[in-house]
Amino acid sequence: MSKRTRTPFDFLGKRHIAGACSAIAVVGALVLMVMPGPNYGIDFKGGTNILASFTEAVGDDEVRSVMALAGFPDAAVQRFGAADDFEYLLQTGAVTSLTPEAQSNLRAVLEGEFGEGTEVTFDETQGDRVYIQVPEEAFGDAAENDDISTRVARYSEASAGVAERIVEVARAAEFRGVTASPFGNPSDRRFQIGVQTLQAVVEVQLQESFADRFNAIERVETVGPRVGEQLRADAVKAILLSLVCILLYIALRFDMRYAPGAIVALFHDVMITLGIFVILQEEISLPILAALLTIVGYSLNDTIVNFDRVRENLEIADSRSDMIGLVNRSLNECLSRTVLTSVTTLIAVACIYVLGGGLIKSFALAMIIGVIVGTYSSIFVASPILVFMSNYFDEREKTKIAEAAAMKSAVG
Repeated sequence: MSKRTRTPFDFLGKRHIAGACSAIAVVGALVLMVMPGPNYGIDFKGGTNILASFTEAVGDDEVRSVMALAGFPDAAVQRFGAADDFEYLLQTGAVTSLTPEAQSNLRAVLEGEFGEGTEVTFDETQGDRVYIQVPEEAFGDAAENDDISTRVARYSEASAGVAERIVEVARAAEFRGVTASPFGNPSDRRFQIGVQTLQAVVEVQLQESFADRFNAIERVETVGPRVGEQLRADAVKAILLSLVCILLYIALRFDMRYAPGAIVALFHDVMITLGIFVILQEEISLPILAALLTIVGYSLNDTIVNFDRVRENLEIADSRSDMIGLVNRSLNECLSRTVLTSVTTLIAVACIYVLGGGLIKSFALAMIIGVIVGTYSSIFVASPILVFMSNYFDEREKTKIAEAAAMKSAVG
């Protein structure tokens, strides 16, 4: 009877079935990342988080209706913190109180007031700020022989009056909280316009709708679309860079027989976790990125322990001819440690999932998926690839030795 059949669990005997299942799961996750795609949080797509507190419990649907009245029908509402805190996290993709329709109206009003040559731009990072460059005629008639210094002086003197015109025109168009002031050098003829902030609009609407039941807005976080896109790109780079560094680490600590299996297993863990999040339409935000990197570390640790035992057994083995049996035995020797570590970790993150709320709950869900998938991949993904790479390098080495012997014989 071979060593392979004496092991309590023949893990690698199921490697072809496990490999097929893992490949299907990873391909499915890649498809899901394209269609329907991840449900990115405001960290990665841009938007605003508003933490509002109340004096008593209110219904989620009621808060959502009030947000729609304020001009944010896409708002998501979820309870935040302890049940008796009466706090709600309001999330909207908007970063400004100026809707696309309001922006068009404001542009039309300003261009109608100052005529041809007026340029209106909206700040993408702070959407409640608008910039306008007015034509020279807005500062009064200029003499034909005016030099640059004379023009600049005229701009400076008339800028206060132009700012007042901007405010009057915008307020007449029913824009609230309007301010205007010169921006940059006087020769630029530019003004910065401020309108009522998103926070102020929401606060006023909550106060009008809930009266004494509304307490205050505790915190506001805004991420612009470009910043969100940059954070999303940086998140992908962070994961890829971590995988490259892990590849180098394992190649130096062990050798290239071990590194591919570990990297494929880690990629497998991240993709399946993301795929499940897409299926559940769970929000993917910066805390989830932290969870993914934590999963990478956890799964790598599990894989390294198994690889260490394989290397120890290789040092005392008579030959490398039965790599499947040797790896199987190594996995069984580490099995109790793997089970205890995984179960202990799962108990901890399960408690966080049950007792936590909001982003903490999503983080715990990612960790639960990651621990289960990471434990599976260290056995059924990393180890079979180790066997394949080991056999590949051994065969290549035998071929080189045979070729060298044949060449020596031919020369002799």
